[in-house]
Amino acid sequence: MTSLPDETALSDEEIDVTPTRALFVEMLTRDIQLDRAVLDLVDNSIDGAKRLRPGNDSSFDGLEISIVLNDQKFEIRDNCGGIGIETARKYAFRFGRAKGMQATPGSVGQFGVGMKRALFKFGHRFEVKSSTTFDSFNLEVDVDAWEQEPGPWRFAFSSSETNVTRPEEDTGTHITVSPLRNDARAQFSSLTFRNMLGRQIEAAQQQYIDRGLRIIFDGKTLLATPWKLIRGQGIEPSYQESVIPTEGGEIKRRIYAGLGPSSPQEAGWYVFCNGRMILTADQSRTTGWERDTSDEGVTMPKFHGQFARFRGYVFLDAVDSSLLPWNTTKTGVDTDTDAWRNTYAEMQRAMRPVIDFLNKLAAENDRPQTDRPFTEAVSKSSLLAIRSLTRVGPFVNPQPPAGPKPVPWTSIQFSRPKPQVDELKKFYDASSNSDLGGILFDEAFKKSVSS
Repeated sequence: MTSLPDETALSDEEIDVTPTRALFVEMLTRDIQLDRAVLDLVDNSIDGAKRLRPGNDSSFDGLEISIVLNDQKFEIRDNCGGIGIETARKYAFRFGRAKGMQATPGSVGQFGVGMKRALFKFGHRFEVKSSTTFDSFNLEVDVDAWEQEPGPWRFAFSSSETNVTRPEEDTGTHITVSPLRNDARAQFSSLTFRNMLGRQIEAAQQQYIDRGLRIIFDGKTLLATPWKLIRGQGIEPSYQESVIPTEGGEIKRRIYAGLGPSSPQEAGWYVFCNGRMILTADQSRTTGWERDTSDEGVTMPKFHGQFARFRGYVFLDAVDSSLLPWNTTKTGVDTDTDAWRNTYAEMQRAMRPVIDFLNKLAAENDRPQTDRPFTEAVSKSSLLAIRSLTRVGPFVNPQPPAGPKPVPWTSIQFSRPKPQVDELKKFYDASSNSDLGGILFDEAFKKSVSS
């Protein structure tokens, strides 16, 4: 690594405000959890895949990301095009998005801190090897030593190669971090943590796995589970497409709302920015679950078990990812942006009819099994992947059958000596006390009222 002088020319009127490297590393890594740091590195590999295969619907067949972590090391390897030497020198290892850097259209690694923050957080030493179709480099950094070095903040290649010709299938990036910091070593060696992280990666990158990208985590290939909504028997999910204009460009938006299997843990809103899921089954005020009335006059309840079938999906896509309303750790939305406020209002409008139907569905629980048309419609409908939904319009629910209003039912409870009850059950061949009560009521009604 290059060692440089620790003195720079300062005039008598100037003050040196350069932060120490150790302080910068601590501040950079403090506000991100280990699982999110791993996801950032996966995002970087996916951006490489997007550069190789541009287009929102391009196939990622043949592209692969492999992640290994344990108490000894963290390792991620991909064959997604690699990082060129010029990009590495001027942009990839800069702290923040450098001015003049050409962003990957529709990228998910937007802020320019993800890779560095993850590498510093994981361990005391890291190595980055990368190969493109025309060059390659190897970078090794001892973080503890680098923190103590004076002078400009720079890394130096251990080796590099230019003017080569390499087939695309042999390109990619290989990152290894070892030895690990104590927190990373403890978490990465935990089976519970690894299982949780595998589920997070699988959920966050569903769209790309579905497009053919293979992600191998801890030796297992992660699977795509298409997002689905109930359709049929008079039930139609809500679906709308729109464009949000901004000063820097436009955001394409798709919103789906409808019903899914009854699951309080999976109910809520799912929000994606450029294909990366940033909110999962959200049931908070952020996505409209509240008792207040919105500016548009739409009142929403707080989430509870009655809404366990609600599912909503929001997809926000922009060529310039800085236009999207997400935070730097991709764990939530920036609720102060015009883009999110506009989207929030549309989500509430899509959500209200679904909530109204779920209230009607719950009300049927107090009615006899033979008089539950909404429940029957839901049970006979089918789950359809949202990518297959083409109908644009609001949520539609089945209408109750025409005819006279059903007679309300009630229950009758009383107690009698058990031997007498058992004798009557035997006499009338009743299967239960409830069955006996029904037989006796019908007999008494026929004799005393309807005769």
